[in-house]
Order: sequence, then structure tokens, then C-alpha cells
Amino acid sequence: MCHWALHRGLVPAALCLLTGVVMAASSRESMRTAATLPRIDDYAAACAAAEHAGAMLLVSIEPMADDTSDLVGSRLARADVQEQFASSGSPWVVCRLGIDDAAALVNDPSLREMRHGPGVFVVDYAHAAWKGRIVSVLPRTAGTYYRFEPHHLDELAALPEGSLTQRSMVLAVRLHNEHPRSTEGFCDPLLGAEAESHSAHQARIQKQGHHDWAIRSQRLGGPAAEVCAESWEHQDLLDSCVDCVHSWRHSPGHWQAVGSSHAAYGYDIRRGGNGVWYATGIFRD
Repeated sequence: MCHWALHRGLVPAALCLLTGVVMAASSRESMRTAATLPRIDDYAAACAAAEHAGAMLLVSIEPMADDTSDLVGSRLARADVQEQFASSGSPWVVCRLGIDDAAALVNDPSLREMRHGPGVFVVDYAHAAWKGRIVSVLPRTAGTYYRFEPHHLDELAALPEGSLTQRSMVLAVRLHNEHPRSTEGFCDPLLGAEAESHSAHQARIQKQGHHDWAIRSQRLGGPAAEVCAESWEHQDLLDSCVDCVHSWRHSPGHWQAVGSSHAAYGYDIRRGGNGVWYATGIFRD
């Protein structure tokens, strides 16, 4: 069994699962269909429709109300992208809002990871464990490490079921330009739960490391590997996820685990009271 740690000095944060806020963000209510993706441009109505259909709700908050800035809509109109969403295993509903109509949303605490500006977020109405929760965010305001590109939307369709923090870590791995392969296998709920628990433990004690790995590894159902990392202080979620992946890239041992294909994997990240985010990846072959 292999396990590695990466030590870069302390770095901060207190995580909380973001939950959807069901409120009308636009007085306009329209239903359109872009190929396989129904579109409802009223947030409350879109939430209701997604819940009724057991669908994933993709909300795009655009910098301007008119369609001239609709980078998200243009991407979703591509046949290859539509096919990815259609084959994702869950139905999808799309909601498009101008930033002026979405002021209450972008300033709500549940969407603080959107950087108080335009971007995309996903609310899960397809899976009982996450019903009504925000499970993905793609802020369009540039951060230190995460910068939005329209092709990032393609990854949303293929992300495994999970929490905002778990899916954000998987997204950060998949967006790395060297295409690490550790998320190609089965996203194992057991490994995800162990990654969640260990990230929370590191955040609680504000110290990165493989604490109690000998005990924890016995619960994993076979030989396993674990990687850990921590962000710099006072970064937001996506900046910290991308930062931790970059940190693993700078260590041959970490990158061997993150870059290789495994039968099963689990990722998570949590923020400590010191403002540092602590990431964990666990792999089983």
C-alpha cells in the first residue's frame, strides 16, 4: 500500500455544503428547448420543473441580459455537447438569467463560491442524497488559479454523483492539461466517504497528513493509495482545488497516483478554521 503527503505550509478555510435557494430570480418565465435540454428562464419555475422531472438543473448567470453574451447557450447548442448531457444518465433542465435579474442569487451565502458574479451552477434534483443542493459551480470571474472556459461545461455532464466539494475536486483533476487518469475508474462512494472524512479531520486539526492511515486503509476493501494536499490561505473552493492538483503535479510520487488509472477512486476537500483547504484523494486497484 502506497501513501504520500505533500507539505507546503499551512493554508485555510471552513467548508459548508451549499444548498439551493428556491426563489424567483426573474419575472420572465419561458420554456425553450435546445435540442435535448429544456430551458426555463425563471429560477423558481426551473427548480420546480427539475424537481418534478428528477433532473439536474444547470443555471447560467450571464454578464448581460441579452443573448449577445450567451457563451453558455452557444456551447450547449453544440451537437457533441448536447450528446454528452443526453448520455449523462440524468435529465437536465437549463435556466438562463441576466446578472441584473440574479442579484439576490449571486449575493446569497449559498452561492459565495460563484465569486458574487456571473457563472454557472448546478442544483441536483436527480439524486436523493443531494436533492436541492448545489453540487457544481463555475464562476466566470477570474480567480488566481481557476479561470472559466466554455468547454468546462462539457465536464459537468460527466461528473459523478456527489457533493459540491467532491465534484469540484474531480473537476479540477479532469481540467488539468496533462489529463491525469485517476478519475477514469469507478467513483466509489466508500472511497469518497473516506476522503470526505479525512479531509474534514485535517481541516479540524488544521494539519495536513495521513493521520491513522494504517487503520483507515483496512476499511477500503483492498490495497489502496492516498494523496493529501493543502491550499494557500484564504482561497475559494475552485482556486484551492486547482491549486492542490498543481501541488500534486510537482511531486513525482503524488503524480504517479493522481495521473494513473485506478479501478476506483474518491476525492474531497474541506476548509479549516485557519482558512486553508485540505484535499484528499484515495485510490484502489
